Amino acid sequence: MKRYIKVILTVGFTAAIAVTTAFSQPTNIITVNEFGLGTINGAPLPSGIALDPFGSGLATMSYTLPFPGVRGDVVLNEPPIPPNQHSDLLRFDGNFHLFFFSDFSAGSTADPADSPADVGLPPFFIAPTLFFTETGPEGGPNGLFGYMPGFSDPGADSAGPNLYNFISEVPEPGSLALLACGLGILGFALRRQKLSRG
Repeated sequence: MKRYIKVILTVGFTAAIAVTTAFSQPTNIITVNEFGLGTINGAPLPSGIALDPFGSGLATMSYTLPFPGVRGDVVLNEPPIPPNQHSDLLRFDGNFHLFFFSDFSAGSTADPADSPADVGLPPFFIAPTLFFTETGPEGGPNGLFGYMPGFSDPGADSAGPNLYNFISEVPEPGSLALLACGLGILGFALRRQKLSRG
């Protein structure tokens, strides 16, 4: 009798670990940025400009998700966290849409309105609201990487867990060209040094 109990407990414990492991793996990996470039598991995610359905009056970048998602807001703060220094807001409407709002400084060259999501932030939050600090260097890429909502968190999907990457700033093409040029010169110098030795 004790042997059967041990077998049943072992099978039950093993099944619980298997189920927990299976549910902790993301069903989808979703990456979006403020320019309308989004992917789900590497495939393009439909996007466009749409009006916020919660009455803010703002039209911003919107992504169409293949699942309804739990409604609510994910707010990104600039590091360090001064009070009310929100820089981006990701809003799930619970009806297959994700809206990307980003702040900007009118007339500023440091933070111009250079993307479709740069419309400012809505004047109110939709519950539930989660707050995170942006990671990554200023000038990009920065944002929130690896957000996996819990069952009742904004963006959650009843079919399984999703992993989100919200990219707030993408490096300017000029910055990337300058970096490539610098790396090319460094590579050329190292190659020349190696050839002069050998």
